[in-house]
Amino acid sequence: MKIYTIHSESHQVWNNVLQESLLMNCQEEHHLVNRVTKQVSKTGDYGTDDIINFWYLKTIYILEALFTETEPFLYTDTDVYFFRDFQKDLEERLKGNDIAIQYEKHLFGFFRMVCAGFMYIQPNDRTRNMFIWILRKMRRFGNDQAALNRYIYTGSIRVATLPKTYYSINYDNGDKVWEGEPVNITVENPFMAHIHWAIGLDRRLKLLDMIKKHYGAR
Repeated sequence: MKIYTIHSESHQVWNNVLQESLLMNCQEEHHLVNRVTKQVSKTGDYGTDDIINFWYLKTIYILEALFTETEPFLYTDTDVYFFRDFQKDLEERLKGNDIAIQYEKHLFGFFRMVCAGFMYIQPNDRTRNMFIWILRKMRRFGNDQAALNRYIYTGSIRVATLPKTYYSINYDNGDKVWEGEPVNITVENPFMAHIHWAIGLDRRLKLLDMIKKHYGAR
């Protein structure tokens, strides 16, 4: 499987995490297609011009893949740690759909939001049209993920929402930012963990360490 990812210079540590977990814990051969973007600020933190520019570069990067690939591919943010191989599971979940995508949270108690940071995508006209629309509309909706969810809501694309075995700490933390508190992790045998829902590199590395220890990962 081809895995597309893109990161800015300050996020190289997460690129290392992603690559190491793929090598250690996955049996299938995966080809990582990696792109590095330059940044203006020192940190590239959320809210800076860098992150706004990054959303555009990321969407363009996905569109490049959609216009060149003929087989489904995975787009993932770099802050993902893989515990076991996921290829066969994603292939099954994509059948009959255009995209299989990580669950984010419920909005207003009923709308099932998805995460733009982990998506298994079938290259076709529907996915190409969606990401072109996202590129045009993301500033209006605030970011690429908000635009993605708005487009999905129109029903113009067939979506498989991934189960909680594609893990995020907010599944067990009441959909709030993790600030270092103990969490009762309930999800068993995950394919991966997305290390978001925490602010700052040090805290997110601590979150990664906590999750790895819980699952007995190296």
